[in-house]
Amino acid sequence: MLEQILTQLNSTEVVLEKGEVLFSQGDGVASFYYVKAGKIKLIRNTIEGGELLIHVALPGEVFAEASLFSSEYHCSAITVIKSNILSYKKHEFLQHLEQNPSIMRQLLKIFSQQVRNLRAINEIKNIHSAKDRILTFIKNEMDEHKELALDMPLKDIAYKIGLAHETFYRELKKLESDNILVRNSSFLKLL
Repeated sequence: MLEQILTQLNSTEVVLEKGEVLFSQGDGVASFYYVKAGKIKLIRNTIEGGELLIHVALPGEVFAEASLFSSEYHCSAITVIKSNILSYKKHEFLQHLEQNPSIMRQLLKIFSQQVRNLRAINEIKNIHSAKDRILTFIKNEMDEHKELALDMPLKDIAYKIGLAHETFYRELKKLESDNILVRNSSFLKLL
């Protein structure tokens, strides 16, 4: 649904190499973005001088949408790997929403779902056991057949739930050998 809304807008494609900064915390907000390919980490600088990872935007996700009603970005966007990004002008997007209330309602629904998903991921990241973290994620995302369709690489799922990919793979193998789940290239299924 989000992709349908975005196709109605003008965009500019930006290709960034690993480690490049798309925007920095404090920059004036001109655009919001969609990840076509790659990974973008959103980092906030803390008062103590450290960095706080807020989110990692993966393919098919928008980011910086929280800044649409702000004058400056509240975080920095840095590429994790080479990334293709679509950039949408803030003022054009807001004007489009004002002229199309039905699209605004659809977008509110999408953003509400994103908030729920982010809250669920934050809860999952607070689970100490890697096994329980993985099982909780699968249970939250699985369909009525107890399957989680793999629409992203396993390494990205590990990253999303805050596990090193080595730990994630090791725990998946244990879950398979304990007959708790089955996996193939397209899904994870709880038994």
